[in-house]
Amino acid sequence: MIKGEQRMDVVGMLLSRLLISLKMFWIRHFYWRPLINQTFRPQQVQEKLLQKILDRNKQTDFGKTYGFAAIKNYHDYRQALPVQTYETLRCLIERQEGTRSSCLNAGQPVLYAQTSGTTGRPKYIPIFPKTLDQYRRSQHCAAYAIYSALPRAYAGKLLAVVSPAIEGYLPTGTPYGSMSGLIYRSMPQFVTASYVIPMQVLELDDYALKYHLIAVFALAEQNITMMATANPSTLLKIVEIINARWDTLIQEVAIGNTYGLVARPQRSEMLKTLNYKKGKIVFADIWPNLQVVTTWTGGSCSVLIPSLQKQLSSMTRIVEMGYLSSEFRGSLTIDAVENRSILAIHENFFEFVERDRWEDKSREFLTVSALQTGKQYYVFVTTQNGLFRYFIDDIIEVEGWYNHTPTIRFVQKGKGVVNLTGEKLYENQVIHAVCAMMQRLKIEPHFFIMLGNPDLQQYTLYIATEPFTDASAILEKYLSDQNIEFAAKRQSGRLRQTIVRFVSGAAADAYKKYCIEQGQRESQFKLQKLQSVYDCGFDFENYEIDRYAA
Repeated sequence: MIKGEQRMDVVGMLLSRLLISLKMFWIRHFYWRPLINQTFRPQQVQEKLLQKILDRNKQTDFGKTYGFAAIKNYHDYRQALPVQTYETLRCLIERQEGTRSSCLNAGQPVLYAQTSGTTGRPKYIPIFPKTLDQYRRSQHCAAYAIYSALPRAYAGKLLAVVSPAIEGYLPTGTPYGSMSGLIYRSMPQFVTASYVIPMQVLELDDYALKYHLIAVFALAEQNITMMATANPSTLLKIVEIINARWDTLIQEVAIGNTYGLVARPQRSEMLKTLNYKKGKIVFADIWPNLQVVTTWTGGSCSVLIPSLQKQLSSMTRIVEMGYLSSEFRGSLTIDAVENRSILAIHENFFEFVERDRWEDKSREFLTVSALQTGKQYYVFVTTQNGLFRYFIDDIIEVEGWYNHTPTIRFVQKGKGVVNLTGEKLYENQVIHAVCAMMQRLKIEPHFFIMLGNPDLQQYTLYIATEPFTDASAILEKYLSDQNIEFAAKRQSGRLRQTIVRFVSGAAADAYKKYCIEQGQRESQFKLQKLQSVYDCGFDFENYEIDRYAA
């Protein structure tokens, strides 16, 4: 009997692999090859896409106001239309939704991607059927990129943690939700069929219950070969819960639960043995077949990657998820081995301004053909769903080229810069300085944040680790290495000595909860590691465990 069941399992596995192979062959022919062909002529692809967007929307109120019908090239476009933000477009988006007339877009949105806005009011990004088709095609290409490099990633189950695609409805009845949920739905069917976490769990509002259930469902599955979530902090939170509640979780695996988990006593017994042998559990212990973790690796997320790597075996590869936002897809990972992500020239029209030139207001707008390797740029995007010359305040860096198309990485939000007295300290500089300090002292905090106080002309670092002496001096050395103006301002006394405050580990969850209550979505939560005190209303002093100013 057992042998018969094993034969059926083997047959099922072989059939699944055959179907995946056939699907990937189809994706390669219809989606992948056309995309690769476009990378040889990015400027032409971009110009054609821009004209297509303008032609489609020339009869809208917005298109008539800015004379889209008369625009013949990018130069005309740049001259006709000023840079936009969501707030300059908000009234048109709201009026179109309320009147069903073509105010901003030629068609009517079928749903909206919701994200937090700079004014405190949510932003609602229009999503059309063609938008969903775009995401679907790109997700198929992303899946193929992983398959072509790491085919065993699809041999088992997928642990994916996202926000729901539909989270509510506007007064007009149109649904709104998260971009991560839409991308989750856009994955190929053979991928969605292998999801471990039921959507009803991901839709729970109770943060503690949801993550408890995610841990249970994940533990119940023996053969997870891929994990996917935007922020690596989500995965570190899951392993923290697993180690803190091990006995309770494996008991639930044994008996099942009311959320659809079928009792798996054999798996529970296996986990008990594992715990007895290993003590503290890491992902590599629980899922030895794990091939790929796809997540954000840049910006403020980069500081968590070393901690995530310690959860994985040497055979597990961390793959960059790509430059993604609620507003648009900025890149697509084309090489899952080297983590090279090409600019999404097939989805959106892009403009760029060199970072320094935008900040000193000597602005020159560039298109894709004018970018240079190693330089950092602010991004401006014209999308196929109604954002025109849209300023998202993101900074990217050109790392190289794939054929003739730039490969990019996300550096940080533009607002991740604080300038107290001319030093212009950037978030990525703080991240590099703190990481260097951590490496020197062999510490591994999962949380830190630096706040600049314009009134005191002083920075304060809050870090979740055991206190150590000379913290300020060590930190300032690395900050000075990263930023010569910071060093000069400290030497001249224009900046006061940086303060280091040590906080408990509970500060991380408390701050995340606070941000979610202020309107950030949980699955899209990005810890901005450098802020002005005026932009951060959270009181970290409640979590201090000791203080060192030098």
